[in-house]
Amino acid sequence: MRFVYLVLLLSTLVVSSCNDPAQQTQPNVYYDVLSYVKGQITDLSAKKPLISKTVAINEKRNQQTTREINWTRELELFTQADINKPALRSSYQITRPDSLTYQYTLKNSEERLTVRSLTVRLDAATHKPSRIDAVLQTKNPLYSSERRLSLHSGPGVNTGWGIRHYTVSGFQKLPYFDKNEFLVDGRLQ
Repeated sequence: MRFVYLVLLLSTLVVSSCNDPAQQTQPNVYYDVLSYVKGQITDLSAKKPLISKTVAINEKRNQQTTREINWTRELELFTQADINKPALRSSYQITRPDSLTYQYTLKNSEERLTVRSLTVRLDAATHKPSRIDAVLQTKNPLYSSERRLSLHSGPGVNTGWGIRHYTVSGFQKLPYFDKNEFLVDGRLQ
């Protein structure tokens, strides 16, 4: 019988320690880009808008117009630009050049982090993101890359506020190999 009480007590402690209410209710320090992008992924997946997409790797270019886009994968780098994690709370310098712009720049002491800078510009009328720009860098002895992200949102014809244009550009470099440059440019019709 003691064993049952001991197991019950331990399981209660384990369950209660996993659900720390103080951690769950902490407000975001930085603008919540992740929620905006995830909301756009949901809307775009449901509406299946026509998109003109250009993909380039070095000198090779491919252009297509389609409705068949996996938006979760297409906007994955924008979700990776999320800096609203508890471990990153003091990793970025915050600048507000005006009341509609949030600029976050990685502090020098945090060189190991991927997101180097993030800028969010809000629309004056709706206070929704009109432009999100980010720079992501990875550098180690085996691999280096840089990705520049830009997402433009605005009102659409009968579609409400949402993404209208996005670009991802940058390079990947392995030691002893040439640098591979890439570009993805998507425009919603």
